[in-house]
Parts: sequence; structure tokens; C-alpha cells
Amino acid sequence: MHPINDKCLHTVDQKGRLQLSRHIRDRFKLKKGDRLVLLPSSESPYYLEIRNTAQWKEYEAKVLEQAPGEVKRNFIRFVELFKETVLADGQGRISIPRRLREMCKLDGEVAVLNIPFCVEVWNKDTISHSQQTFSQAFKEINDQLQ
Repeated sequence: MHPINDKCLHTVDQKGRLQLSRHIRDRFKLKKGDRLVLLPSSESPYYLEIRNTAQWKEYEAKVLEQAPGEVKRNFIRFVELFKETVLADGQGRISIPRRLREMCKLDGEVAVLNIPFCVEVWNKDTISHSQQTFSQAFKEINDQLQ
């Protein structure tokens, strides 16, 4: 197993706060008081997805436009049960509600991935165990490109 890139490692402090990196704050154009939407993944092991308000509106509109009836209703139910909106502080920190921290096992050191459509926050051990799956996907796509 390969070690996780240090720039991806962050800490959720004892108060449940996560300091977002400068790169993520710049990408979100994050200022004090800006809202971020938190939603756990829908599959286990759970990780946390973070979107700014614009990303959330785009994501939600796309799903609601494309999803068929019952799938759409279940999507809305999941969102209503688990979505949280939090405010960024002046230092680019967010407070992750306890229930989401517990659900996603986010305490101490976590991996924060700045992917194109959202930011993902993973339990460090969970993501370490998932590296083989990620490596296989990378290999398959990389092999197709060559």
C-alpha cells in the first residue's frame, strides 16, 4: 500500500472543525460566513462530500432533471435526512456536525480530496484500504489511453 500524499492529510480537531486548504478556499472563493453543503456518500464505507452553494444547486438540478420518479423521490429523501449546511469561519474552517463525523468516522487525521465536482473527506484508514480499488481504476483508464 502506498502512503497518502501529505498535502491531502488534514485534521478534524476535537471541536469537529476542519481547516480547508488554501487551494480549496480559492477554488470555492470562500469568505467568512459563506455556506457549504455537506452530504455523506450514499455507499459504505461513508465519506463526506462538500460543495459550495453554486456546486450544490448545479448538482441538485442535474439529478432532479435526469432522475426518474421513484429514484428522484429517494434522492430527495436522502438529502433531507442527511444534508447539512455549515458556515466557513474567517480562517477557512468548517464545523462538521457530530452525526456526520460519526457516520463517516471523521476524527483526527483525514484525507481531503479536491476532485472536480466536490471535495471529499475520508477517514484516513478507510481511504488507505480503498487504494487498491483506486489503483485498479487508474490502471484501466490509463491503459485505455495508451
